[in-house]
Amino acid sequence: MTPAAAAKWTCSACGVTISLDGTPSMPLPEAWEDCVEGTFCLGCRRHRIAEAAVDAAPEAMDRDGRARLRRTALVEFEVARAPDKTNGSIAKVCRTSIPTVAAVRRRLGVEE
Repeated sequence: MTPAAAAKWTCSACGVTISLDGTPSMPLPEAWEDCVEGTFCLGCRRHRIAEAAVDAAPEAMDRDGRARLRRTALVEFEVARAPDKTNGSIAKVCRTSIPTVAAVRRRLGVEE
């Protein structure tokens, strides 16, 4: 008996590996990303988005301002990634308030 083939992916940042029964050529799971820098799980994608926002901030920005930038970048990412999710579920994932998510949706023109 031959073992079943499986598709397998490993995150380039954190090293988490997932595998799914099926053919090795299955597409990457929806929440994952494959780009020039590597293959990334959803958690690492979120981390990279937040870090990019902070890296682009002016050096003189205070800690609270940087935290707001991270949070806004995460909310924007989640709204763009899964516009069908409720404001409450996005707020929970991003550890922010529902009104903050609603404001980002309005600014981006993405209705709940």
